[in-house]
Amino acid sequence: MNYLFDACALISLLKREAAFDQVSSLLARAAAGEISIFMSIVNLVEVYYGFIRDAGEQAADRIMSYVAGFPITVIDTVNGTVYREAARFKAVHSMSLADAFLCACAKDLSAIIVTKDEEIKAAERADALAVFWLAK
Repeated sequence: MNYLFDACALISLLKREAAFDQVSSLLARAAAGEISIFMSIVNLVEVYYGFIRDAGEQAADRIMSYVAGFPITVIDTVNGTVYREAARFKAVHSMSLADAFLCACAKDLSAIIVTKDEEIKAAERADALAVFWLAK
């Protein structure tokens, strides 16, 4: 089974927010080979710039080095199907570009989106996306 992390999933883990246990559990299952976890480079950029803004570039670099050891496959290339689908999600659902890529990648990978972002709800209903909702 494939899961796709939104930026908020990783941030919840790193900041020990309410969804910490849920995200930790998914990572443990991925480490055991039970599931696969993916993350779009666009969503990873959201995590990185947030930590640069909050803690500075050196701290953000240390955090990203730590994250590199997680059992997460980063999707750092975009095929024609994904970029077209991302554009459609952005146009139809008026969502952020990062969330549009999240939804497009989820569709391409047949993955369950891991998020707490309310912006995904309309796309979840309209496009039959599977979502694992995190605690807020």
